[in-house]
Amino acid sequence: MSCSKRISETASDSSYIYQIFSCITENSLYINRLRFFKQVKDEIDRISKIKQSPEIISLVGDWGQGKSTFLDIIEEYAKNRNINVIKIPFVELLSRTEDLLTFKNNVYLIDEVESSVDYFAEYQNEIKDFWSKVKELANSTGNSIIYLSMTPSAYSKIFGTGGIIYNLFSETYPSLLERIRKVSIENPSKLEFLLMLKCMLNMANINDLKILQYMDLPYWVIDQERRKYVKFFNDIVCDNLPNVDRIFNELARSDKGINLNSEGETVRLDMLTKLENEMDSQELSKLYKVLMSRIFTDEKLVIKKLEGHVIKGVLIPYLKWIEMFPKGQEYVEDFLLTYYQDDFHVFISDNIETILHESIDISKIKENVKKLSLFGKTDAYAISWSFFESIANTNIGGLIVEFKSREIRDKALQFVNTYITDREKELESLEYLMEVLGIKVDSVNRSKDYIRFLKLIMDNKKITIILANPANEDEIKNLIKEINESDELIHGLILIEPQIRKEELSKTLDGLSIPLIELKMTTPKKRQLLYLLFSKIYGQSRIRLDSIELRLGDLKNSISSLLLKIRDNLNLNQLPIPRNKRLIQSFNWIIFYPSIKMVNANELFEKVNEIINEKFRMYGSKQFHLEDIETSNTFVDDIITYFYGNRIIKIRSNYIDFEDLAGESLSSFAKLFAGLIRQKYKQEAEEVVFNYIMYYVSPQDNKRKDNKNNPLVFAYQIFSPDKKIGQNPTLDFLVYSSIVSGEIAKYLNKDVIYLKIDEQIRKIKEKLDNPYSTYGYFITAKKRGAAIRSLEEMREVIEAYEKSCTENKDIRLCYDYLYLSNIYLELLRKTEESVIETDKIVEEIYKKLEVVEKAKRHVKINEKIEEIEKVYEIIHELKDNFKMQMDKLVRKIQEINERGQTESFKRYLDYLLATIHVEDNSNLYFILFKLLKEILNGVSISGDELKDTIIEEIASLGKVGIQLNNIEMIVNDLEKISPELPKLRENVERNTQKITQLIQEIKEVLEEYGFS
Repeated sequence: MSCSKRISETASDSSYIYQIFSCITENSLYINRLRFFKQVKDEIDRISKIKQSPEIISLVGDWGQGKSTFLDIIEEYAKNRNINVIKIPFVELLSRTEDLLTFKNNVYLIDEVESSVDYFAEYQNEIKDFWSKVKELANSTGNSIIYLSMTPSAYSKIFGTGGIIYNLFSETYPSLLERIRKVSIENPSKLEFLLMLKCMLNMANINDLKILQYMDLPYWVIDQERRKYVKFFNDIVCDNLPNVDRIFNELARSDKGINLNSEGETVRLDMLTKLENEMDSQELSKLYKVLMSRIFTDEKLVIKKLEGHVIKGVLIPYLKWIEMFPKGQEYVEDFLLTYYQDDFHVFISDNIETILHESIDISKIKENVKKLSLFGKTDAYAISWSFFESIANTNIGGLIVEFKSREIRDKALQFVNTYITDREKELESLEYLMEVLGIKVDSVNRSKDYIRFLKLIMDNKKITIILANPANEDEIKNLIKEINESDELIHGLILIEPQIRKEELSKTLDGLSIPLIELKMTTPKKRQLLYLLFSKIYGQSRIRLDSIELRLGDLKNSISSLLLKIRDNLNLNQLPIPRNKRLIQSFNWIIFYPSIKMVNANELFEKVNEIINEKFRMYGSKQFHLEDIETSNTFVDDIITYFYGNRIIKIRSNYIDFEDLAGESLSSFAKLFAGLIRQKYKQEAEEVVFNYIMYYVSPQDNKRKDNKNNPLVFAYQIFSPDKKIGQNPTLDFLVYSSIVSGEIAKYLNKDVIYLKIDEQIRKIKEKLDNPYSTYGYFITAKKRGAAIRSLEEMREVIEAYEKSCTENKDIRLCYDYLYLSNIYLELLRKTEESVIETDKIVEEIYKKLEVVEKAKRHVKINEKIEEIEKVYEIIHELKDNFKMQMDKLVRKIQEINERGQTESFKRYLDYLLATIHVEDNSNLYFILFKLLKEILNGVSISGDELKDTIIEEIASLGKVGIQLNNIEMIVNDLEKISPELPKLRENVERNTQKITQLIQEIKEVLEEYGFS
């Protein structure tokens, strides 16, 4: 079978295209479902009506989109209706612009108006005169219509702000623009394509129309140009009817076929050949029929290789579809329409979205589509769009670049064919696509022809991503080496999907927290990208953003998804601020649980409260960061619920498993931060994390915010560069919790970190043994509680943590041990200082008591004074039985807590410490001796709050202190008044002795001479 006559492929005979137009539009049921021919029909209707003033129509379309065909149909219609019509190229009209005004009540068809842009410099005066005449005509009366045919880029250069019209008539530009109506030519729908073929078959005297059911593939792969549709009909359909296999192979493999696609490829022969090599001749024939029809009713066509790609459904009459969707859904129709048994039908399925292009959204109509399945009487099948598009080089969206002329387009095609296998150009074109998508590329470093480092500006932050296209395993290894040795932090990798193993690359990226996207770069996509690159290098073209969405939408979406992932990584979701609770201090209740076993949340509170809060916490001190929580119910309701709700921890039926503690938010941040630490510090990452842990072990270091071991310095550089350290509470918390919980260590070499911690533990253990610990008792009080903290009790707790730490090699428990040990050592240091200072106080007290001995000597009293002996007893009691006195004091304070008298006790303690001038030292050994000293100095302090304790005994010596002061004053005065008294007494004694001796000598002389 062959066609009796060929259809004219040129514009010289417009009668053929008018015949086709008339044939297509004669069925009124379909007229509102058309696109291109509906637009033509609307303009013909416009011409048929009487107008009061001229109309100016700007007809806008790409090269080959049908502007000339559009005008040809109007011209032929006008001639058939005896309407005066002139069709003329713009350049030819410049020499007779007066015709625009004299040729009234008629139709002017002016083609190639883009020439007014190209030749403006050469024909400036003539072009100005032309547009002046257009303006004058627009403001006149009459029944004229002027059609101005041009490309989209020319339209913007002529009518856009700053364009030719704007510069010529700036004052009247807005009103003139309102008079010019724009008609943007639409590409033909599948319905129009099939109707065109049907009409051409009728014109060629072909009555058997079954071939139309195999015309799906041609619609999708042939450029949407009238000339190419006609060439396809003449050269392929007519010459091969009714053999579907031959039509397919001509379309896929012959020059006649591949030239119908501007990219020189209608079917992806590499994919097709792979399928063909696995089939016999019968299967091949079935494959060709399936690919040509895409929607079919013969179940026998479903060969084994197509299983998994076929969707079952039903066919419904097209008129039923129109009834359901009278206003359109024509873009959906293109994917569902088929020709069956001499009429149009629509394919319906529960999985209908799988046979549509990803850009088609049917969510709003899906329910109505399901209702239509009730009208299906014929089972049908369709291959999925993803499978179809893996073989067919579809024309969805056309070229993403509109060229200034056919010559430029041919030059672009040559450029594309030259560089289609050039990897460097491929990466360069991807880079330019990113710029077109609005991604700001700050700088590019091309380390190799298949690797590019791109520095981007995103949200006022600089990020670095890599574009790479490795072709073999050696290049994969080189890429890994470049990543590992990079001095820059790498935020993402765009990889042209290599056909090689990349497990090592994936492992490297995962360990460095570098998100990856893989782009599947098919030949059509490469060609589109090269057209895009051509437009950048040579200009003379316009980028069609709408076509980018259709032709490169998956690339755009993949790149966008990577940038979104990077943005999510860098822009942390801020945690809600908990009411009256601090994040880190609240989390410490969980961190300090002394085991890795699963525990009930209420029991956790009780345990931590018992061994940490009640043994280490010094009220009002910043030494230990633990939120003030009174009950386990408050802990669960306020703290556990908050951290679980914000995915910081996991909890199951109110139980916490410390071997699986971190929730999604904490875990994902820890993994991200660990990878960035690895990127920054390379092999020193574990050393850095160990230093981070030690930074948090020493709370006093938190004041040194620029400390190199402060993890917030690095964290703020990445996540919050516009803020000062401490101004982002969420970041502060996530960094702290991910480090001290040990979550970060999970994503690095945990064993190396543990060994460093273990070495630190050994060093600390050497410092824990100290004789001064016996005097390590500290008093603390708040309005709702009071306590005495003991270094000996702290030591017991610390040893328990050390055991849990070393037995489980658990970073969290090791941090707990280090942190508590640091508190212990700090209190031990203060104890040692206090003991040394106390020894000085004792010396002062002994010196104070010497005045009593002086007074006793003056009055020659040798008896012991009871009050003074009491002072010596207290001194010896404190030195020799300090622990026993502390036990008594502990019991007394427990009574105060039980009686609820803590608020008054807090006031008393503040008063006592202020009176004896001890506001910065809570060590009881020091406080008691300082109290004794001040009492003996005459300071009066009540001991009623602490009856039956050593403090009451000391306070009871108040009178002794007063008496001591009085005695000291008397002795001092006496020593001032009679400073020579001791010497005089000595002289008297010497003189007495001399007189006694002289008297004795006189007696002896007298006796010698007989005197008695």
